[in-house]
Amino acid sequence: MKSFPYIVASLLLSGLVASCSKPAENTEPQVIASFWRKVTPADSLMEGFRVIEAEGQTRYIVPITEWTASPEVDTYHQLHHHGVALESDLMAYRIYFDRKQTIDVYAKKTPRIELSTSYWYPNDEQLADHYGDDVLRVSGTIGLGSVKPWRDGKMRHIEPVESRTQRIVFQTPDSAAMEVSVKGWQTEGKTVDMTVRYTLLAHHRDMRCEVFLSEPLDSLCTGVQQVPYKNPDKCPGSFICAEDINCEGVLLGSWGTDWPVNDTVKYAKETVGLGVFVPKEYATKKMIPATPNLVCLFRPATYLRFYLTCVAQKEDNPPARTAEEFYAFLVQWANAL
Repeated sequence: MKSFPYIVASLLLSGLVASCSKPAENTEPQVIASFWRKVTPADSLMEGFRVIEAEGQTRYIVPITEWTASPEVDTYHQLHHHGVALESDLMAYRIYFDRKQTIDVYAKKTPRIELSTSYWYPNDEQLADHYGDDVLRVSGTIGLGSVKPWRDGKMRHIEPVESRTQRIVFQTPDSAAMEVSVKGWQTEGKTVDMTVRYTLLAHHRDMRCEVFLSEPLDSLCTGVQQVPYKNPDKCPGSFICAEDINCEGVLLGSWGTDWPVNDTVKYAKETVGLGVFVPKEYATKKMIPATPNLVCLFRPATYLRFYLTCVAQKEDNPPARTAEEFYAFLVQWANAL
């Protein structure tokens, strides 16, 4: 049974969607949701069928809005860009559809909507046309604002579960939301259902993140990976702030440079800043500077809220170009939430 905060939030969201469901004619979307499942050439009559080139492959894909599968299904590889994604003109984020449920980042150079033509993997012509691309190698880390369990001094993945779901919650010209859910998660000696919802607004680089749980958990956390995650000692731009800033909560940040993908010939190193803010009513006082992640534990509750943001040095006009500027940007951002 869903918790009361989840029901209230869903009712409020349904009202928001109803009020925004009739945009003016010819309104260009400023936020889009992207969710594509791989198919075969025999499926060419399916609505939205596309033939694209990505990661050195010819792919046949169709748009979907929701998928529920058991853990035995290789959802990660059966989905193009490996999960549901949201994009504004400034940033794009995707959730890996597997036990990691990690958030990854695609940053823009020029503010514009790109996933409808780059499909997360821009080709050479698009890169020459000043397209953005993936700027973060998350690997087994917490990425940016992923929700994970913390046990025995380590961040863990979300398993075992009965089923996993990803879906596009809603999409309007000015906002969109995506969710990742699990049912029957065995953790802390309990059987728990959990949904994490990420909402992105037009012209925003940050996302609001909400967690809905059927039962409170003691071990849930979020955070940011250190950059570079394989050598965090070379990441002097990492920090956790809980008391020495004016904002009411826990602020985690990392600024650093690393290869975004394994291809070190076609792609250059990227410098990025990752930030997460957890309001004090949802955060414990226990913050963990754990290599390769910076982690904040949540208070036990059935509803949690936090925020994430990202800055990429490759942007034409980034709000920060150094670790010091990024720290100042994060403090200002957190205080304005």
